[in-house]
Amino acid sequence: MLDRISDIYSEDRDTRPKYRRLYKAIDQFLESDGVDTGKLIPSERDFAERLGISRVTVRKAFSELLENGILDRKHGAGTFVSKPIEKSVSSISSFSEDMAKNQLTPSSKAISAQRLAPDAHLDLIFRLAPGQSVVKIQRVRLANNLAIAYEVVLVPDNVLPDPLNIGRSLYKDMEQMGCRPTSAVQRIKAANANKVQAKMLDIPVGAAILHIERHGVIDSGRVVEYTNSYYRSDSYEFVTKSPV
Repeated sequence: MLDRISDIYSEDRDTRPKYRRLYKAIDQFLESDGVDTGKLIPSERDFAERLGISRVTVRKAFSELLENGILDRKHGAGTFVSKPIEKSVSSISSFSEDMAKNQLTPSSKAISAQRLAPDAHLDLIFRLAPGQSVVKIQRVRLANNLAIAYEVVLVPDNVLPDPLNIGRSLYKDMEQMGCRPTSAVQRIKAANANKVQAKMLDIPVGAAILHIERHGVIDSGRVVEYTNSYYRSDSYEFVTKSPV
């Protein structure tokens, strides 16, 4: 691993700072060589000695790799290739519940919450009563303070106890009104981040992301949620379980 990364680093004639070249070399190696998650990475000292650069430079590259969820550090054990967050598409769970299963601390950054008069598309999805409004919620979801997903959620205004004041978990708020989805239709596709999505997720414009469109349904068959989520593809994996 160290030799291969060293070759990539040495062949890079970019004039950017050395720590950025090292970041790029490690990231490129992990992506192109299919390194297993959980694999131990050589130490900062090993990198510094092999590449002939300072440990400060290596530490700065490692710091950004850790911050962006590419590497993971365990105290007293070393630095490892980060394990992607797994989410089952076979069951309905909230972001907070998914993070708890992956032993991560969830949080949210609210962007906006507003009432809207529904257009014909939303009226068809929710089959709203005359004059009923919908609530549009935009937020960034974080795991251990790393931005993982950008969500644009639309729900009828009567499925939330306080439509403009969302708690830590949207599904728990909906549960209070007896409107937590029990099933969903989800469409997952690959995409490239536009300017808004890139800004929200702190990734480059054009970076690979996963776009999930979800219609959440309650037992009566009523659609109570229409969400478009944009996930960092370097940090998230969707898993499905099928009977043998």
